[in-house]
Amino acid sequence: MDYKFKKENHDFWLTRLNKNHPSSVCTNDVALDQLESDQIINAVKNDQSILEIGCGNGLLYQQICDKYKLTRYLGTDFVNDLIENCLKKKKSDLHDFMQLDMTEVDKNTFKEKFDLIISKRAVQNVIDQKLQLEVIDNFGQYLNKDGAMILVESSSTAQKNINLIRKKYQLDEINPPFHNLFFDDKILKNYKFKNVVLEKIIPFSSDFYYITRFIYARYANEYLNETPNYEHPLQKIAITMNENSTKDFSQIQTYIFKKKL
Repeated sequence: MDYKFKKENHDFWLTRLNKNHPSSVCTNDVALDQLESDQIINAVKNDQSILEIGCGNGLLYQQICDKYKLTRYLGTDFVNDLIENCLKKKKSDLHDFMQLDMTEVDKNTFKEKFDLIISKRAVQNVIDQKLQLEVIDNFGQYLNKDGAMILVESSSTAQKNINLIRKKYQLDEINPPFHNLFFDDKILKNYKFKNVVLEKIIPFSSDFYYITRFIYARYANEYLNETPNYEHPLQKIAITMNENSTKDFSQIQTYIFKKKL
C-alpha cells in the first residue's frame, strides 16, 4: 500500500547500506542499538521459530543465531538489496529471507505460523498511523497460540515528554526523522486489534534518554558550548543505566503483544 515518503524511505535505507559500516547501517548510535537488540535477544529461547519484520542487513539475525538454535527463521525487508545482503549470512537451510512490503501482508502471505514475531524500529517507517495498526494486526495472525510479538519501536508519547522538559531550559525540540512516524502509546493501548492483545510496554531506555537528551544536552549547551556526541563519557554512562528510575522518557520502548485467543 502507498504511504507518505514510501519511495524516499526505500532510497534512504539503500543509501545507508551502500555508504555505512555494517554495524551502523540501521543507526548511528551503535551502543543504543545493542541495548535495543538485547530486548529481543533476551526474550528468545532455543527451538523457537522467528519471523522478523524489517531485518535490515541481518545483524540481529546473526546475534540471535550465535546464541540460540532456531527451528525456523524468516527475515523480511522492504529493500531488496538488504535481503540480498542477508542471504549471504544464512546459517541454516531452515533460515530464509524475503523481500516484503509489510503493508501488503494479508491472510495468504505466509504458509506457517511463528513463536515470535520481532521488529526493531521497523513498523515506525510506515508513515501512516492507521496502516501501522493494520501491519501489527495482520502480522499477528501468523503467531502461534502461545506466541508473542516483540516490537522495539519509538514512542511519540515519550518524545513529547522529553521535549517538554527540554523546552524549560531553552533546548531545541527533537523531531522524528522524515522517514519515521513514532508510536502513539495511548492509541495503541485503546485500539481494538483482531489478532493480538497489547500485553505491556517496557520503557527500558527512559534513564538513557533522560541523561542524554536532557542532562547531557544541558551540560553541552550551557557549559561546554558544543553539540552532544555519541562518544562523550555521559553518553557512555547513560547506556549502562538500566535501573529504570525514570519511566516517562523512553523514546525507544518494547511493545509486547500476545496472540488474541
